[in-house]
Amino acid sequence: MERIATLENLEKFLEVDLGRYEPKPRINHSSIRISQACGNIARSIKSGDRDAAKVGYKIIVRDPHLPFGKLIKSGIARALKQRVNLMSPMEKAGFVEKTSSLLNLPFCPRETEDYCKVVRKLGSAAMQLVIENTHARNEKSIRLLTYLIQSNTLREDL
Repeated sequence: MERIATLENLEKFLEVDLGRYEPKPRINHSSIRISQACGNIARSIKSGDRDAAKVGYKIIVRDPHLPFGKLIKSGIARALKQRVNLMSPMEKAGFVEKTSSLLNLPFCPRETEDYCKVVRKLGSAAMQLVIENTHARNEKSIRLLTYLIQSNTLREDL
């Protein structure tokens, strides 16, 4: 996980110009600037902006170490959950893979809860892929995996 301290570093890391998401007026505190720009990305996703969804997807899948990272990534995931239609099939597959890889870690990051909710919204096939590719090793991952198993079972019963 690469540590990112400035909005400019995040732009280089993602290979994306984030100028349109930068807070206005410009803030001189680098951590707050990143946080507010990512908040604007989440709001743009909720508004149906496909380009913002691409940026949000990149932040989640490339998983940089950001100031306020859990809040930023959870906010983006919640926005994507509302607008999964903005994600391409490739992005959906990458999101499923990232969620499964986080569930396989010895320590499950907090934002993974929100990622599992996105996977649930993606449907039974996405949930099944996570279920099949996850070997949970901690209490939180086991709980989240159980959530997906139960959600998938409920969908199949309908």
